[in-house]
Amino acid sequence: MAVNRYILTADVTIPAGTASTVVAGEPATGGAAGFGNASTTGGPLWGTRIPKGTSIMLDPAGPVYAQIGAGNLRAFIDGQDTVGHAGLHN
Repeated sequence: MAVNRYILTADVTIPAGTASTVVAGEPATGGAAGFGNASTTGGPLWGTRIPKGTSIMLDPAGPVYAQIGAGNLRAFIDGQDTVGHAGLHN
């Protein structure tokens, strides 16, 4: 899994339970052997709204990236996106 950092260019809502179904022993869904069942999802338990401008880390081959859509993401640019409005960066 290669994780990249992105900035959302639009408000995005991810519907509940859409990310992936947990499969026991399958690393891509996060399921350990004996964990969950077919009705358990790797997605959020309720719809999740992520506002424009949010920094997010995603696997570009993963289901959440596909759910958000490449058109709603741009690459994170160090020095430009680390402006510290929330007091988290210098």
